[in-house]
Amino acid sequence: MLRNKALTEKVLLLGVDGMDPRFTKRLVDEGKLPNVKKLMDLGSCREDLMMLGANPTITPPMWATLATGTYPMTHGIVDFNVSAVEDRDITLGAFSSKFMIAEPLWNVTAKAGKKTLVMHWPGGSFPPSIESENLFTIDGSSPGACCAWSNERDYDMLYVASTKCQKPGYAPMAVKTSDIEGDEEIKFSWHTTTAGKSPEAKERLKKYQEWYKEFLNVEGYTPSPTFVVDNVIYDEVKGGMWHLADFPTGCSVSPVFPANGWEVEIPADAKEFVIITYFGKVIRPALILKNEAGVYDRVAIYSDKATAEPLAILENDVMQGVYDVVPTATGFEKVYRNMRMLKIAEDGSYVNIWASRGMSCEDDSVWFPKHLFKEVTDLFGPPQPTSQMSGNDKDLIMKCNNPQWTKAAEWQSNVMHHMINNYGVEVIFSHMHNIDLQGHNYVKYLKNRDTSRYDENEVVKFAEETYKITDNYLGSFMHLLDEGWTILLFSDHALISANEEAVSLGESTGVCVTPFREWGYTVMKKDENGNELPEVDWTQTKAIMTLCNSIWLNVKGRDKYGIVDPEDKYELEEQIITDLYGYKHPKTGKRIVALALHNKDAVLLGLGGPLCADIIYVTHEDYVEDHGAGLSTAYGYQDTSLSPIFIAAGKGIKANFRTTRYIREVDLAPTAAVLLGVDMPAECEGAPAYQILTESM
Repeated sequence: MLRNKALTEKVLLLGVDGMDPRFTKRLVDEGKLPNVKKLMDLGSCREDLMMLGANPTITPPMWATLATGTYPMTHGIVDFNVSAVEDRDITLGAFSSKFMIAEPLWNVTAKAGKKTLVMHWPGGSFPPSIESENLFTIDGSSPGACCAWSNERDYDMLYVASTKCQKPGYAPMAVKTSDIEGDEEIKFSWHTTTAGKSPEAKERLKKYQEWYKEFLNVEGYTPSPTFVVDNVIYDEVKGGMWHLADFPTGCSVSPVFPANGWEVEIPADAKEFVIITYFGKVIRPALILKNEAGVYDRVAIYSDKATAEPLAILENDVMQGVYDVVPTATGFEKVYRNMRMLKIAEDGSYVNIWASRGMSCEDDSVWFPKHLFKEVTDLFGPPQPTSQMSGNDKDLIMKCNNPQWTKAAEWQSNVMHHMINNYGVEVIFSHMHNIDLQGHNYVKYLKNRDTSRYDENEVVKFAEETYKITDNYLGSFMHLLDEGWTILLFSDHALISANEEAVSLGESTGVCVTPFREWGYTVMKKDENGNELPEVDWTQTKAIMTLCNSIWLNVKGRDKYGIVDPEDKYELEEQIITDLYGYKHPKTGKRIVALALHNKDAVLLGLGGPLCADIIYVTHEDYVEDHGAGLSTAYGYQDTSLSPIFIAAGKGIKANFRTTRYIREVDLAPTAAVLLGVDMPAECEGAPAYQILTESM
């Protein structure tokens, strides 16, 4: 209900995942982010733009904290994934509201009669936890762009045709560069942590996957298989984030040959090749065509050789949206892709085409109410695909991913404005993921590494372009300040470019074996020949290291496989903590762990209590893989950090004001509540940022 005098009637919460206050300030000072500068001049922030973040510094728990004003131990989403209670080596994707036990502010505003839109908020918004005619929820089921995982139907691809190629080939996640000649061996190249599992382990995982879908219970929604996993991470693999900057792209190769067998009229001098896509299940014929000057300069892609109208005609170095269909269990489904021809030889001997993942044009499972999906897509087209697969490749990052994020930002802004103009929405909780997802493609290479393809000074330009796209996105909302809106700009965490080589501590999607296997705390199963399996042997395991910051002991009477006597639990924790502080980096000889706490002490970080692990530890800032395992106060190379950002402007906010207060992530929801004059969320642990408000409270 409305309780206090509102300072504003309309609040736009503009969340940008991964936006770094240090790097932002650097670009603002260089005059490269005019809209951020405008918000600063019109509003309030700290001089350093920082907001004091919570832990772990990773997406779902921090977005849940921002929404509820509570710490993870209170709202229940304690990491990117959560550990299965009976099998803590299995992790479950934590994006769903089914894991969140604290009240989000959007429920409060909807109940207070405020028309409220939750736009792709990846922390406790999916599915909506209340029914209200005042609440509109779009996605929130995954990171990335809106509907990135729910509507995804296949992977990013490179389609290469070459006279050097002897026969067609296809493999998903196969190449780490766009520089493909066509005669390479194409095979799956991504490291996997699930190979070699026993039949019993596979059956156990399958049961959890089935349970998870039933637990979410959302009509038409199929969870990503990556949301229920039993990964085992070894030191030689490192954690997943360290590899994201080398993420491979799928590849299809084909010989170039004279066009033949066509049932429709085609140019006599056209050359032909095939495109293999959709996990090898779809093959499309394509023609390489000449222009009037006799130069091969474009490619036409067809559904088959009997259909005269091509699916697309691609010109060199031009981004284009393409519609197609893919097979389903019951028929076919329309999909949308972005495509760009990166190279074409003038003699028609070589073609290199990039294609984004295919996004369903029909899946409305993460839209509430569902009618919004058709309404929005009829107006603005389907949810826009974006990419993780860049392989540390400049063309894929700058020519393919960046333009995609521009389109995704425009699409999302259009949807939000539509909801304002046509539904009278007065409160918007929004999330944009471009800085985080793009940052994973290169943040590691902001410092020169052994595997760098480009000098760090060139990689900085990649980051600058990402932030400029964000600034343009923010600029699309600046007019709302003149229309009585208050804007809060913030992030959940940032990304760090580690000063040293990362280590495999803190893996959000599995169990880290090193160093616990060497120390004897974690024991792995063996097959009949004595070979180690990637499975935890709970009959001999005293403790496991899992998720970003968690260590669980295997305690008798509490855990299904418990072997540690409860009376020995504290001393075992002391021993583990001592070992952690003594763990040294093999190259620098310095300690890797910055902080390790018993559960009772981890309440200081918001990670204590019954939902959190027995020991919480934090990796030293010099060795963090992008984000997640480090404290939000961590600094890295090239003005990177793990801190969230915070700037506020508009009605109720002091203009051109700099506060010395550390505004915390738990303070965002109560500050927005005071601005709107509504109740605090029920479990709120934060406090309004009184210092930046125009009226004393």
